[in-house]
Amino acid sequence: MTAKPIPPQHGTERCYRKGCRREICRSAYRNSRKRADYHRRNGHRGNVDTTAVSLHLSKLLDSGLTRLQIASAADVSDRAIRYVLNGQTTMHRSTAIRILDVQPRTEPVRVDATATRRRIQALAYIGWPIIRTAEAAGLSHRHVFGILNGSVATLAPEHAQRYERVYAELSERPGPTDHSRSIARRNGWAPPIAWDDDTIVDPAAHPEWTGQCGTDRGYHLHKIEHIPMCTPCDEAHQQWLAERPDLKGVELRSAIASARGQAAGRGVALAENARELLAQELSWDAIATRLRAHPGQIAAAMRRYPDTSPAALGIAA
Repeated sequence: MTAKPIPPQHGTERCYRKGCRREICRSAYRNSRKRADYHRRNGHRGNVDTTAVSLHLSKLLDSGLTRLQIASAADVSDRAIRYVLNGQTTMHRSTAIRILDVQPRTEPVRVDATATRRRIQALAYIGWPIIRTAEAAGLSHRHVFGILNGSVATLAPEHAQRYERVYAELSERPGPTDHSRSIARRNGWAPPIAWDDDTIVDPAAHPEWTGQCGTDRGYHLHKIEHIPMCTPCDEAHQQWLAERPDLKGVELRSAIASARGQAAGRGVALAENARELLAQELSWDAIATRLRAHPGQIAAAMRRYPDTSPAALGIAA
């Protein structure tokens, strides 16, 4: 996607070259010509070292300007910018001056990529190919894979907003490919149901796989539901074991079995109660509030313990 050019600023040689004839732009142009004449008369070399230009470009990029926007503001080619970024050591003096005249943005224009990364991963978990969601968001494949592997830690707000819209559109329905699901499960990515609007944007938050994550019950729900183990639940189970150093052999296995049974019993009750509330046409948020459970835990319980009543099975009473 082509970056939107930055309009020329009054009081610059570029503004004059674009056709502006305000006095401050005329003056900037005259001063530019005087500098060029001065350097020519004094035998100054046309090319200069690019060290200062390279450092300045880094500041401009860090402020949120794109390479194309910098080239447009400096009235130079994108190729000139790219060459310096790729290690070119000299460039024409006038080109260097124009680049050095470009000022960084002062307002914050980058946002943390954590939420976007989680949205990409969650959509892959339910079968939406990464390349397809990237195209839907209008982002390049390279940029999206940079977000996934962590080499892109921040991104423009409008890019994050595009993926947020794609996520809102696709996260409620399964995607078309099992290959994406396999990739997501192999990498331990979390599905949409493991996140809510608050946790998905919080870099310190963990996915809520079971509705009880961070507890020993959550640990057993992971095992029962065959859900990839999350770090908080694994740590909680290790803490549970550490608090019972006297339990050994049969006693330890019996205590673990009892805890596992309690977790499974909670799942059966959740599934039954959720179906009753759904029959009353309550929303998922209302059901989660009533049952004091995360929607992800409720949905997992309903999948694990399906309705086996005669009516549900289509058996006449």
